[in-house]
Amino acid sequence: MNSQHENYDTQRLRAISITEVARRLGDRMKHEGMHYRSLCPWHDDHSPSLSFDERTGKNYCHCFACGKGGDVIAYTMQHEQWTFQEACQWLSSEFGIATLSPQQMTTLPKPKLRPQVAETEPDYTYIPVEMVDDLVTAESSLGHCLMQMFRAEAVEWLAEEYRLGCYAFGGLDDYTVFPCIDRLGRVCNLKIQHYQSDPAKPRFGHSDQTTYWLGRLWVRQGRLPADAQLRNDCLFGEHLLPRYPASTVALVESPKNALYGALAFQKLTWVATGNKGNLKRNVLKSLQGRDVIVFPDCDAVEEWTAAIHDMADLANFTVSDICRLKAPEDQPKFDIADFLQQAIM
Repeated sequence: MNSQHENYDTQRLRAISITEVARRLGDRMKHEGMHYRSLCPWHDDHSPSLSFDERTGKNYCHCFACGKGGDVIAYTMQHEQWTFQEACQWLSSEFGIATLSPQQMTTLPKPKLRPQVAETEPDYTYIPVEMVDDLVTAESSLGHCLMQMFRAEAVEWLAEEYRLGCYAFGGLDDYTVFPCIDRLGRVCNLKIQHYQSDPAKPRFGHSDQTTYWLGRLWVRQGRLPADAQLRNDCLFGEHLLPRYPASTVALVESPKNALYGALAFQKLTWVATGNKGNLKRNVLKSLQGRDVIVFPDCDAVEEWTAAIHDMADLANFTVSDICRLKAPEDQPKFDIADFLQQAIM
């Protein structure tokens, strides 16, 4: 293998949403049917003839005028007239999956058409991706619950997709780790919860211990800087939005709800606010322009419907009250996970 290829995780780079790459390179895309089109960088194109295909695992572009095209790396190289190494370096840095050491990184020119945005973000601390990767597994308390309702392979896929993990804490070795990763691939924080995984127990599938923020625990343990400023305005599952740019988004309250939904309805991209009061514009900003179905918990239908009405300019929202319609009278906090668990078991 060529040594320049060995410096980069080309498999992960080629899995980056090619339409998101095009957006960040400044392309103005037109949505046609199930595809997006833009001007072709391989020839002097005056009408959008380059088609992007992300269906059924595909992730490439093809020009119907000149016949050329390729994967994410090839497209980036041609778009910016960069070498293979320069394209990989920019993709790795831009999407937070670099495998080079800081000493190996060199300065690249900015993409020619990439829009320049003033930097206004506070000086946040982001948790190293490697600390999350070390925890990823489906063998957590919630993972064990899910495996009793869904195929094990599907739950393992889910753990990889959402970067779920397992953490030993407070005398228990199977706390479930929910990382909050933003659309740029930066880890903002991690929540850990423990779930009752015995189906014979009345609280099966529900949290049975105190919830903790792992980022804060790591600060106290000295694993993160003492002055770390961690973000709390990131959706759980937000990192999946660029990966599936044309899909309808399902918005729920808890990460557990998002996971149940993702297993039951895989054509939707499921994200969660983390709690009922976190339905705010700055949290939902990553949903800009998307089609979004909102599934409030039974006790939050009115509150969330009113909040969504005030943010109607942000995305194409539809609010579902299925949880209220299906809730038993003795379960005022009935949610989409309760509904699916009831239907399956």
